[in-house]
Amino acid sequence: MKLSELGEFRLIKLLTKDLVCDPRGIIRGVGDDTAVLTTGAGVWLLFTTDMMVEGIHFSLDYSTWQQVGWKALAVNLSDIAAMGGRPTHALVSLGIPQELESDALVDLYAGLREAVKKYRVNIVGGDTVSSPGQLVINVVLLGEVEAGKVVYRSGARPGDRVYVTGTLGAPAAGLYLFQSSGLSCAPEIADYCRRAHTIPQPRVEAGSILARCGVSAMDDISDGLASEMHEICDASGVGCIIREQSLPVDRRVKVVAGKAGVDLLEWVLFGGEDLELVFTAGPDAEKKMEKVLAGKNIRIRNIGEIIASRKVMLERSNGEVVALPRGGYDHFLG
Repeated sequence: MKLSELGEFRLIKLLTKDLVCDPRGIIRGVGDDTAVLTTGAGVWLLFTTDMMVEGIHFSLDYSTWQQVGWKALAVNLSDIAAMGGRPTHALVSLGIPQELESDALVDLYAGLREAVKKYRVNIVGGDTVSSPGQLVINVVLLGEVEAGKVVYRSGARPGDRVYVTGTLGAPAAGLYLFQSSGLSCAPEIADYCRRAHTIPQPRVEAGSILARCGVSAMDDISDGLASEMHEICDASGVGCIIREQSLPVDRRVKVVAGKAGVDLLEWVLFGGEDLELVFTAGPDAEKKMEKVLAGKNIRIRNIGEIIASRKVMLERSNGEVVALPRGGYDHFLG
């Protein structure tokens, strides 16, 4: 079967069968934001990797090398955050085009250095090879979490509420602005959206706090809210209803959508790269979470509920309830 017919997620399922030779020490393998391993010392290890390819995940037409370096680590940090963990050590490997100058790589590592200082991560090695085409960046990241305290996608239960941190849609609005030079917006509005796309801020602290508050399931919004809700519902064997009117959107994103004449909901549900967290928790957990997060300037919003029926639904502003497609980006379906 051609990859364009199979799609990214079915390809992963096809390739990852029967890969574990010795299951001892493996708490969770393929199928969540990170693998979860145990060393028997009261701490579980989180293990993740993400690859970025020039022209697919970033474009130097509107990103600096420093921003590319930041983003390469940020997307991995977001995976650790989604499990409720603390990032610790990273490896960075590069596939480098022959014609690329060393100054570009120095700038890329300046961006990586900014990220490791902010999130207290060590880069402890990696690899460099020649690439016949675009630049390829692969980051492998370790994290840790107290034994038994990790948050999976699979813990959502009927009656739980669905929440997100922060606001949604800004990275998609930023990408639109980069690709639509004729659209004019106030500098403050354009800068906010563009920075959301090029310098995303993973919710590492929020993920750790929410795990301690006992949330039942969590995912980071890298592929779009709709896609992440499908992942949580598939893993948990449940469904959900997401309320359009409850989705948090910054006023600046609304301005860009209005000027562009696009459907704001497309950016919010399917845009991706928000690096916010979507999570579920019981009805009695909201006040506790808000109290703990208030001092950290982290906002959460209840956007829906988990239901027993295995359907992912959207309640439109007019009250109509419709199926919510997975959407998001698939590397092979497009």
